[in-house]
Amino acid sequence: MGRQYPIMLIVDDSDSFREFARHHIKTDIKFITILLAKNGVECLQMYKQHKPDVILLDWKMPGLDGIQVLKAIMRDDARTKVIMTTAYTEDQELLNQMMVLGAFSFVPKPMQRVNLLKVVADALRERKNIGMYGQIPKPTISK
Repeated sequence: MGRQYPIMLIVDDSDSFREFARHHIKTDIKFITILLAKNGVECLQMYKQHKPDVILLDWKMPGLDGIQVLKAIMRDDARTKVIMTTAYTEDQELLNQMMVLGAFSFVPKPMQRVNLLKVVADALRERKNIGMYGQIPKPTISK
């Protein structure tokens, strides 16, 4: 049985982008836990610990880039909804690679609030439809 409320992980080396995304998602989607990571290594540590339903993942970061992180997450659980993002949108081959590797969607930077919220809502809906969250835990009766 899944958890009652979804968990989302926002991964970007830009403090201002992480805060932009966190603020708008939390304002629009009330019952969600949002975690923040500033690089790929931190992302994978938090992923292993919390198993988020949705990950908003920047491609260009120091150390492990978004492609390396996406591959690791898809190897572990391909049902995880990873939304890739980058300001480098001219490289169609890169964007195709992200989708082939299992990304749920792609949102270019700079992004409009409405575009961010739509793709996050779509990803959450798919996770809920497969029973990954939205379950109300049954109370345990102790004897």
